[in-house]
Amino acid sequence: MTDTPNLDPFALARTWMAQWEKMVNEHGTELLAKPEAAQAMQALSGAAIQAQAASNEATGRMLAAANLPSRADIEALGTRIASVEAALVRIEALLRDSASAQPNPPARPAVPRTRKPPA
Repeated sequence: MTDTPNLDPFALARTWMAQWEKMVNEHGTELLAKPEAAQAMQALSGAAIQAQAASNEATGRMLAAANLPSRADIEALGTRIASVEAALVRIEALLRDSASAQPNPPARPAVPRTRKPPA
């Protein structure tokens, strides 16, 4: 028998990833310590937010031109449907409560069978 240890094919990848994360973390910390880098990241975030708002507005205009509902329209519709469903649940609960509170109605008498089948 050989005494070779079990080879883990992913050990090299895990080691490399741990070293890479450590190196990126160190350099990132150094970079973010500079006020210029923080200002640049803030400017990039602001630009991304503005671009997203412009994209949403353009999409809304295109959908309106095509006579299709926008995301806001669908969300508003979902909210209205949820409120209707909640009201329906309340109505069902009230009906169930009122039905259980009332005594059972008397059983109807059987209908007499007076009609004869054709001969």
